[in-house]
Amino acid sequence: MIAGLTPDNFDIKIIDENVQDIDFSETPDIVGITGMTAVINRAYEIADIYRQKGTKVILGGIHVSMLPDEASQHADAIVVGEAENIWQTVLSDFANQQLKRSYKGTMYEPLNGNGMVSRSLINKKAYSMPNPIMTSRGCPHNCSYCSVTQFYGYRFRHRPIDDIITEIKNIDDKWIAFVDDNIYGDIKHSKELFKKMKGLHVKWVGQGDMRIARNPELLELARGSGCEWLFMGIETISIENLKSIHKSFNMGDKYTEAIAKIKSTGIKVFGSFIFGLENDDESVFERTVKFGIDNKLDGANFYILTPFPGTELFTQMEKEGLLLHKDWSKYDANHVVFKHKKLTSEQLVDGLVYAYKEFYSIPSIIKRVLYPRKDLLQVLTLNIMRHFSTKRFERGVRN
Repeated sequence: MIAGLTPDNFDIKIIDENVQDIDFSETPDIVGITGMTAVINRAYEIADIYRQKGTKVILGGIHVSMLPDEASQHADAIVVGEAENIWQTVLSDFANQQLKRSYKGTMYEPLNGNGMVSRSLINKKAYSMPNPIMTSRGCPHNCSYCSVTQFYGYRFRHRPIDDIITEIKNIDDKWIAFVDDNIYGDIKHSKELFKKMKGLHVKWVGQGDMRIARNPELLELARGSGCEWLFMGIETISIENLKSIHKSFNMGDKYTEAIAKIKSTGIKVFGSFIFGLENDDESVFERTVKFGIDNKLDGANFYILTPFPGTELFTQMEKEGLLLHKDWSKYDANHVVFKHKKLTSEQLVDGLVYAYKEFYSIPSIIKRVLYPRKDLLQVLTLNIMRHFSTKRFERGVRN
């Protein structure tokens, strides 16, 4: 998106260190870097290398926006907030040798700009899902562990639906991924989008909450528009925990009914769970896995509660002296970075490993996945791959 907003007089290269190495022998005039909290130390390292070579470095993204003073030590300039409305000013200042130390991006609204995304600059073969599309930003909820509202605002902002449809039509692939934090957070907007997507013959994955089960029309429209998978932040099966993280809207007392309704349409449910919430004890790991198996979840991720900078949770834990350290490389939701009041760090790590292994064990896969269905091969393949990745997962968690 940023590349698409960059003037034509700049030659642009996008480097993603997940899939390629950086050639530090090249000395560009200017480098822009973004990175999430868990990799921000590496971002700073890259920034320092380029600055030593005389290259101007701009840092941005959520972590930088939450901790601007820290980031400023590694950059010639930082962008706080959304970059779209300020990016060309940054580049103009750079070209005129008037680069400021800090820029404040304003809310990008409306989210239009047809043709803004420069997909040709990435190696699509390097990604299993190379066609991400963002249709909205913001969220009216304020879950204590989440930084979305602090960064993107407390209300939904949308791209014009016709722009989204045009972008989808221009993608030469049947699979797309909606990267919105909640693709149907604004139900009216989502219904209109899904209606216009019908007939495009695409298949899509996206993120959303359980409330879609309460709206049969929305659910059917999502399926009819090509929805194959929904990544759902179930988080916890404890009603008390949902209240403690301000996520009571997740209708925890109706999870089983909701999951069954969603799956009855043919949409696959990939659950996401957090361990280490306030009311968790040693039984949480076994109870959570049993829930996933009993409800035949098609897949699941398990995480350890992580207080990311800028969130209510981080502020609260810092105030109470519960943070164990600020080694951002461990703030990846797979390591323990705070002191839990009921569970030791060892219990949390052991429980996380147990949950992953047990959920992706062969008996669990048989119970959850093997029943008459059109998508058996796809779901079975995902689960078998996860089964064979358990040792690698454990090494990463215990490292």
